[in-house]
Order: sequence, then C-alpha cells, then structure tokens
Amino acid sequence: MEDQYLIRLSKPDEAEHMFRLMRQVWQEMADKSLFAVDTLSLEWIQKSTTETGIGITAWSGENELAGMLIACFPGMDEENLGWDIGLPEEQLPYVANMEAAAVLSAHRGHHLEQRMIAFAEEYLRRHTEVRYFMATISPENAPSLRSAEHNGYRAVLTKEKYGGWMRHIMLKEA
Repeated sequence: MEDQYLIRLSKPDEAEHMFRLMRQVWQEMADKSLFAVDTLSLEWIQKSTTETGIGITAWSGENELAGMLIACFPGMDEENLGWDIGLPEEQLPYVANMEAAAVLSAHRGHHLEQRMIAFAEEYLRRHTEVRYFMATISPENAPSLRSAEHNGYRAVLTKEKYGGWMRHIMLKEA
C-alpha cells in the first residue's frame, strides 16, 4: 500500500497540535478507559518532547498532522515501567517508556502507530543507551496491542494503572 505519510521527530512548536490531536482521538473514543489521556496536559507534552523524551509525528500528504507518539526516559522516577516488572535498579536508567500514541480516525489503516513506534525505536537506539522499550496498553485496545506486538513487544504483566484501569505492561529489549 503506497501512501504519502512523513514520519519525523516533532518540533517544539508542534506540542499544541499534538495535544489537540491526542484529545480529539480520546473524545471520539466510545470507551475512554482505553486511552488514559485525561491527566495529560499541554505542558506535559512540551516537557516530554523537549526535556525528558522525544515526540514523533506522522504527517499526511496534505500536510495534516495524522498521528503522534511520545517516548520518554523516566530515569528513576516512579513512572518508569521497569519498577512495575521488577527490573534491577541499575537497569532503570536504560528504559524508554512509549507514553502516548494517537492516530486520527481518517488516517487509520496505514499502520501509522507501528511506523511511529519503529521510528522512535530506531532514533533512540542511535542516540541513546536505551536497553528496554516499554509501554502500557489496555487489554481491550486491540489495535494498539497489534501495533506493539508487530513491533516485537510482549505483555509481561497486567495490573491496575492510572487510577484503576487495567493495563498490559509491554516490553521489548533493544
């Protein structure tokens, strides 16, 4: 399938566009528990894409933002998913959390989430010392589970996160 999407690192001035896209995708979801974005803010996206991680964007041929992904290095912070699965403390600095991914409904079917994950992983492998890629995904979110599994992630634990929502903790070793 030939398409006209450009996947690249986000720019600092795109945080507001990423925030709006993420909120729009969440608003359109029938089951809001599948995507825990209600506590994420524009400030969080700005910090996550410039200070503590990277942002990835997918742009359509019409120069429309079609999708976004944020990958963060949580370090020793409690948000590090390595804590959840019992990674040894000395390995925690090498974890990258794939924090949020969203694709507008008009652009689904082009495997943009899979492609953004792959782009983020390749970038992080080249520019950091990452050893573990991790994510949380609702067990009921079949499209995101397929994207992660296609990219080599596996569920290693299922537990309550984000105020009581069940999530698979997904892991891929770099």
